[in-house]
Amino acid sequence: MTFQGDNRRVALIKSLATNNRFYALVEPDRGIRNADAIASIPEDLLLGIAYPCLEDGLNDFAVIRTTFETLDLFPEDDPIRDEMMEIVNDARSNLLRRLAELHDKIQSDTAHFLGTDYSEFKDYSVSMIQKGYPRRNLDSMMKLNVFSSVAEAEGHSDASELLYNFEFKYASVEEMLPLDPSAFIVALFEEVINSVKDDSNYRGKYPFDKHVFQKFIAVMFVNYATTDPMFYGINKRDYGVSGERDMEDTPLYKAIARELRDIEQRLAVSRNPFNAAPIIALPNVTPGEPDFSLAAPLPGGDFTQIQVDSEASHLGGISYEQAGAMLPSELINEEVLLGPLHSLCSAASLLRRKTDPETQRFARVILADASKLVQELKRLGIVSPVANDPGHVD
Repeated sequence: MTFQGDNRRVALIKSLATNNRFYALVEPDRGIRNADAIASIPEDLLLGIAYPCLEDGLNDFAVIRTTFETLDLFPEDDPIRDEMMEIVNDARSNLLRRLAELHDKIQSDTAHFLGTDYSEFKDYSVSMIQKGYPRRNLDSMMKLNVFSSVAEAEGHSDASELLYNFEFKYASVEEMLPLDPSAFIVALFEEVINSVKDDSNYRGKYPFDKHVFQKFIAVMFVNYATTDPMFYGINKRDYGVSGERDMEDTPLYKAIARELRDIEQRLAVSRNPFNAAPIIALPNVTPGEPDFSLAAPLPGGDFTQIQVDSEASHLGGISYEQAGAMLPSELINEEVLLGPLHSLCSAASLLRRKTDPETQRFARVILADASKLVQELKRLGIVSPVANDPGHVD
């Protein structure tokens, strides 16, 4: 979809420097096509964050978690432990690059969460800081066991009713609360980044889950709860993002194009209110509500019909529970199924560095078969078509 005088098209582009993916409006003559991987994200592009941009970070978390689980199978003096920690350190470096880029681009107003109410984002986060939220519900909604396993590791035999409170360990929460919503979101990312940098959080799976992974999942879930489901990309017509397919008329890409242009106009006015370019009235084209019945069941009908409640866990828009129910199975399957595959492929990549040709050959076989498995999971609709393939080697 193009507008008068603007022939830019939406492209989902991947940075080879950080492995992050962003949406952007790109002129045809720039040579950047949809689903392209490029050396780095151009500084002059306004970027949109929507699925699968944030979810890509789960790959690195999964590698670290499953490697820690595997380390527990070996005695403390086994030299293989040092080699496996290389996998952890590689994933940690990847994670820091991802998060730093997200943080910097959000802070500079270069990247924006699409379809997200920033005020609600802050309100939901503050509620999770001050009031907490049931660990069982977070695990259930995100199809994880991280929140309950942390409670059990701390000696709680029944973690079902325990609350999770997001904790600022590296900054004062009193200083965070007065921040405007955008600055507050940046502070959340700074907290996660500092937790990833802290060496003490890598003594094992428990400290990593408690101080690092829980925080990322909490931020990710609050993002879901405060984002228009249109930007989940769960409409069947949104599936199959690739350079070969014209995505311009899909519900997701229509919504992204309109949102990015709206953001551009808001930024132009806020940065130079007295000399801003006149706001051009865009055609009143509103993408239809996605047909969730094709991808994910909803409680009590479509999104627009969900009744607003007044429970403490609800702060406006939709509740945590409603957002969780709307998450597509393809999305939540990725952490459950692809997490161990990412760890396996990381171990295989480590074996590829060995000088022994036979070891290298077996490593290539593992990576190739893992890639075939991921492609089959995509074909069957078990994971999203835009999920990363950990077995793919350029």
